[in-house]
Amino acid sequence: MPKLPFTVTALVPVLLLSQLQQDTAEITTKQLNQQGMLAVNWVQQSGEYRALTYQAFNLAKLTFDTAKSKNISRPAIIVDIDETVLDNSAYQAGLLDSNKGYETTTWNQWIKAEKAKAVPGAVEFVNYVNKNGGKVFFVSNRNAKSVKTSKLNDLETSTINNLKAVGFTEANENTVLLKGEFSKIINSKEDNSKQWRIDAVKNGSADKIKYTIVALIGDNLNDFDETAGNSNQQRRDFVDKKRNFYGMFNVNKGTIQPAYIAMPNPMYGNWEIGMYNPKAFNKQSGLEMTPAERNQQRRESLNRWEAK
Repeated sequence: MPKLPFTVTALVPVLLLSQLQQDTAEITTKQLNQQGMLAVNWVQQSGEYRALTYQAFNLAKLTFDTAKSKNISRPAIIVDIDETVLDNSAYQAGLLDSNKGYETTTWNQWIKAEKAKAVPGAVEFVNYVNKNGGKVFFVSNRNAKSVKTSKLNDLETSTINNLKAVGFTEANENTVLLKGEFSKIINSKEDNSKQWRIDAVKNGSADKIKYTIVALIGDNLNDFDETAGNSNQQRRDFVDKKRNFYGMFNVNKGTIQPAYIAMPNPMYGNWEIGMYNPKAFNKQSGLEMTPAERNQQRRESLNRWEAK
């Protein structure tokens, strides 16, 4: 065998690097989207998804009934909208074969189509609360209008129409609180935190009645507390620290701690952004990363075991 001008061991890393560069260069947004096909199918097809949503709303009903039994004054429930009471999996499915990710333009078109279905168990729960001395408020980061300078709250109107169409009672301008409502100016910038809308429910700004919030329901940790963190490690630590809040309504020396009730959503969310380390690519945000960079870090995030 003739002597090679370089060693095989020196060649291997070069070949691996070349293959990695070739693989990542070929990744498109369409290919990245298609990685979510199984997640969308799970939401749309599995009985397990429905079992989890029914379970969440059964727990929420138990929480509300417990609050009523303790004579809590004017109990209220805060629900997120998307993937909490309205199912937008059809929008997600529409992205799978496209070369586009989430975009405000297409998302607004979806909202205006008013085609979202109710999450299983949501209508029954919301209407039960509203019929039995409680109040449900829909607090969402949907925008109220598609054109910020417009006086027409077209997206709010479509959202309310969609909620009513699938059977939610008392969905109106006072109970549907979208991004931009009750915002505050902090350090000369508009702060659209959900916290200000939740505060508006408590202090009576929302519909002129002060409520006691007994549960927060959402598919994202930020629906419970927007200080949950950015990285997934921070977010896991947050959950561990607040473990007694999940599904648990507590009254301690007159202080009420609302229950946190989490909904299943494997399709998208802050958990995905929390997986990325944009600084590795000299980026400021995971949203700036290319499909190839996201794909690489999705793979690197896996905890693997491989059979020999």
